[in-house]
Amino acid sequence: LQTEEMRQEIRPLVKNEPYMNRWHRRFSSSAARGNLGGYVFFKHIRKAGGTSLRKYISNVFEHHGLSHNISDFVQMVPNQANIDISYVEQEFEPLDWQCSAVDPRWQESLNIIVLRHPIERHMSEFFFSGVTFPTKKKVFGSNRRVIQKDQLFFNKTYTTTLARFLNEEVPYWMEHSKMEGIGKYKKGAMFSRWYQDNFQLRALAGCSSGRCLEKRLSEKRLSEQGNVTEVLLKSIHDLHPLNHSYVTPNALCTQFFRENNLVFDVCSGKKRDVQCSGGCDGPCAYPTTAEGPLDKNDVRRAIKSLKAFDAILLMEKLKDQDESAFLNDVMGVPRDASFALSSMRGMNARVVKSNRREVTHFYRDLLAKLNLQSLLLRLEEENKLEIEFFNRAVDLHNQQMQVWKEETGWGRG
Repeated sequence: LQTEEMRQEIRPLVKNEPYMNRWHRRFSSSAARGNLGGYVFFKHIRKAGGTSLRKYISNVFEHHGLSHNISDFVQMVPNQANIDISYVEQEFEPLDWQCSAVDPRWQESLNIIVLRHPIERHMSEFFFSGVTFPTKKKVFGSNRRVIQKDQLFFNKTYTTTLARFLNEEVPYWMEHSKMEGIGKYKKGAMFSRWYQDNFQLRALAGCSSGRCLEKRLSEKRLSEQGNVTEVLLKSIHDLHPLNHSYVTPNALCTQFFRENNLVFDVCSGKKRDVQCSGGCDGPCAYPTTAEGPLDKNDVRRAIKSLKAFDAILLMEKLKDQDESAFLNDVMGVPRDASFALSSMRGMNARVVKSNRREVTHFYRDLLAKLNLQSLLLRLEEENKLEIEFFNRAVDLHNQQMQVWKEETGWGRG
């Protein structure tokens, strides 16, 4: 890898500019440096409001008069210059914890992440993808929502059945779901429709260099064939930003919105080998690894990674007026925009939350009330480092919000 002096040259801008209208400030400074465009980078944590944020960002693009929908891709040709601002989302792979310091594309991007309490997120994933339709239909009938709140604790048979079901199925899901992943949800993705311990911590503590990478690879060699590890090491080394040029953006290899607000991801689609041989273009879109045992150093790395984001959001507060206004200010749109998060309907929800306590503690309270404390304790023990990370992330979120409120006068009447 390159020298410290070379590292200094590509360190990101100090992102201490005002939160108000940061969209325009960031991309204006990018243009002033002679770049053709930039990125909106969304680090998508599964079951943490990602679909809602994706829809919101699509509306932001439309508000700014930027088109980045499927028709753009159809009309583009390989190696076409970047078109204004591109959308990049990372969901299924970890983020290199040093990305903001080594990837020059980070300087040209507005970076957003949404986090959620680990136990709430894990249980939400279980109900979303860990319960197969045949099983759900057999045990609970054909209702889309596995948990029927009007029956819970009122219908003894229903409540007992749910408790027994969770006590048997959640441990099985934790132990076997990753091995039983099928199709595209198993190939090459660390994070998908299965249980992954310390999910959010791993998502931000990927290693691509130094002792961290050496430790990860040494552990990987113990569990896999050596040639597999060597292939991974070569890929990580060859595509690392200090060894590979990412100077010229390629808009063709970013993401494009469908009309239904899902994402058409060309960089992992059929055209990748021909048109996007280098993979998806955008911040942190290079190989890294986050497997193996974790320790306190990984919490430190993930927190350092998180500090570089322009907006650290919490799913528990997405519909709050202040968090919604904060994000609108950052993205350069009116606070009363019709697509503001405070007025957005939740998507992909398996349980409709009716009060603040349910929004923040629904699944933990459910396990406790069903006398499944041992299951709750197991989840907490297996994910204790992620919980530590999340608690510190909440502090960072609060710091961002406090700076924004002082800057804008929010709440002063």
